[in-house]
Parts: sequence; structure tokens; C-alpha cells
Amino acid sequence: MQVSADPRLQRVIDKLAAGERLDEADGLAMFETHDVVGLGRLANAEKERRTGPFVAFVLNRQINPTNVCVLSCRFCDFAAKVGDDHAYELSLQQIRERVSEPIREVHVVGGMHTDWPFERYVEVLDVIRDANPTAQIKAYTAVEIDFFAHLEKISVDEVFERLEAAGMQAMPGGGAEVFSERIRGIMYKEKIGHERWLEIHEIAHRRGLRTNATLLYGHVETYEERVRHLLMLRDLQDKTGGFLSFIPLAFQPGYTNIVSRQASAIEDLRTIAASRLMLDNFPHIKAYWVMLGAETASMALQWGADDLDGTIGEELIAHAALASSPAGMTTHKLVKLIREAGRLPVQRDALYNVVGVYPAPGYETHWSQRQGGEGTDPVATRGEMADARALDVEHHGVHTWDLVGDDGREVRKLAATPIDQVPEEERWLPSTAAEPVVRELA
Repeated sequence: MQVSADPRLQRVIDKLAAGERLDEADGLAMFETHDVVGLGRLANAEKERRTGPFVAFVLNRQINPTNVCVLSCRFCDFAAKVGDDHAYELSLQQIRERVSEPIREVHVVGGMHTDWPFERYVEVLDVIRDANPTAQIKAYTAVEIDFFAHLEKISVDEVFERLEAAGMQAMPGGGAEVFSERIRGIMYKEKIGHERWLEIHEIAHRRGLRTNATLLYGHVETYEERVRHLLMLRDLQDKTGGFLSFIPLAFQPGYTNIVSRQASAIEDLRTIAASRLMLDNFPHIKAYWVMLGAETASMALQWGADDLDGTIGEELIAHAALASSPAGMTTHKLVKLIREAGRLPVQRDALYNVVGVYPAPGYETHWSQRQGGEGTDPVATRGEMADARALDVEHHGVHTWDLVGDDGREVRKLAATPIDQVPEEERWLPSTAAEPVVRELA
């Protein structure tokens, strides 16, 4: 059994070994321990119990229809007012063009425009569904749902009814920030509080909509407030079972002057690990590379995270706050990040159905050094194929949480098959472009 020099973390170890549920004191112990490596080992063991060596991602596109917003949250560099130089509004045609590529998920979130009627937000989903009928639409945070209900003077159920009719299939977890009235008064006093956020997600779950949840950390919150946030999410999940994933969001300081720098990588990993262990009823913990950065996100895959989000396309909200990560990520790069962490990549959809697995290259190589394939180098070429090609396994009907069970046996077998030994009858998903070869200067 694992042993820690930190007696408080040892209590956590002992409780987990006995199958006991962690409480608030345990949550504080995990956030305050100096044995971050020991904490990571605990979280990693829990991740592997749930999803084995697999890490999922999705081919997705984020659509932010406008940054014009009625709110003025202190922490937000994305929002604008009508007439501001950086204010923008995407036309329906622009949205159509952005979602026409072969993707599995469209994530829609943005500002609450002072002049747009609710029908405009419905039209956004109509256009997406028409342009890409096979892509699943994950749209509008609880904050936006509340805004629509007040705008139209209708119930939250009626809002969902109209959005679902337009194609909404899941709901993102943004807008939760930190479930603390103290923080709300400092950072976002115009935004809905935690009781309303939780109420809206409970209504969504009752309707059969699966949702995500988030925590914005690394600003003026305390560890106690982080732990209470996790416990409130856990309580609702006990009641409804409707959450798919939890996403810790590292605060991007941007131009806000709230804090001088972003949380450290150690703090990121601590938060990922504590979340995995506290949220014992959440299927997935996501390492959101947009805010963590690619390198820390890859490390988090050994600290309890089992999902990297996706390709994104073009992320605007965190990058308005000067996030240093790229605005989008290629499939090729995501696969390499997962393999660098010693994990096996799988492609999923918005509802965590496994749609593709990436066969093993069939040889040992240092993934971070290998670039895409060009010429006749068999190692480079086979490596490029292994990073860019996925076997189509959607017909197996397996969810990501099924990968370690009997239902996932055939999919696991395909994921471990070297790429040059894949049976000819297996179907492949469309290939994705490889990373360009890096050429040395003469």
C-alpha cells in the first residue's frame, strides 16, 4: 500500500484503501499537502481503475458567436460593449463556414448580447445543424440559459425545449466559476450564483441532457472554497448522475490585474489530482490544454486526468486573456501529447462514445522528437500514420467508461494492435493532416 510522509495525506490513503468517501477535511489535506507526487500517484491509480491507460479527445470546433455582453465581470477580458474596438458579431454565414469541416462536436458559448433576441441564439444552432448534421452540438452555459429565460420571460424548461428542437444535445459547464458568494461579490456580482447554476444543470439532467462542470481557480479563492465547490458538484451528481466531465480551469490573468501570474504547474496538477479523488462519481476529469498549456496538460494525464478536450479550431475567450497556448490543436499533436504521457489515445464524440482508436506504431521511439513523415524513412512514415490514422470503432457502441470492462475488450485489442498488423477488414476514419516536418537549417 502507498505510504506518505504527510500524516494528513496518509489519512486520505487509508480511507481510499478502505473504500471510504473523502470529506472536506480530506479535500483540504490534498490541496495543502507538500507530497504532490504522492497525491498524483493516488489520483493516477483512480484514473487507471476507471479508464485504464486510455485518454480521450474529440474533433471539435468552438464557436463564440459574439463577445458583446450585458455583464461586466471583473475577471473577463473577452467581453465587450457595443461600440468597443474589439467588439464583434459573427454572421450566420461565418458560423456556417466554421463548422463545415469534418468534426464530431460544436461547442457554442459566448457573450449575452444586449440587442440580440433569443431567436438569434436559436438560429445559431439551426445553422450549425444544417451545415454539419452529424456534429453533436454542446451549447450555452447555465448563465446563458438563465439570460434567455429572463429575456423571453419563459421557464428554463421552455428554453431547453426550444434549444433542443434546434439541435442542442449537451451543455457545457462554464459559468460556475467558484461556488462562493464572497468570490461572486468580488469578481462577478452581476452573474448568477451557485444555487441558480446548480438548479439549471439539475433541470438539464432531468430532461436527459448530459452536462459538464467547471471550477475557475488561481485567483482570489481559498482552498476551502475550492473544496466546497467540489462537494456541491458531487452532491448534485449523487442526485442526478448527469455530469459527464469536470474541467478545472486555470485563471488567465490577462489585463485584469487580479493576480500577477497564472497558477503554477504544481498547483494545476494538485487541482487535477484532488478533483479526481473528491469527485468519485464523475466519469471524467479533463486536462483543458487551452488554459493549462500543452505540456502541463500532458503531465496531468499522469495526475488523474483522462481527457484532453479536443482540437478546438479557434478558441477566443482564454486567448483574449493572453493564454499562451495555441488557439487550436491538430489531431496529430494531441495524439503525440497523449503518447508522450504514456497513454493510449482514443477519439470520442461529445457524449463520450468511443469513435476511433489509434493503433500502436509497432516500435519504440521518442515521441516528442519524431515529426511527421516525409520521404522514404520508414520510421518517420509509420509514425506519421500512427499519429494521424484512427480505426473506426463507433459500431462497437462503447463509451469511454466502458474501455476497462468486458464491453471494451474488442476495442482494447484494436488499440494495442501494431499499425502494420491491423486486419484488412477493419475500417479507418478519414486521415488527418500530419505535423509538418521540421527541417534543420543548413
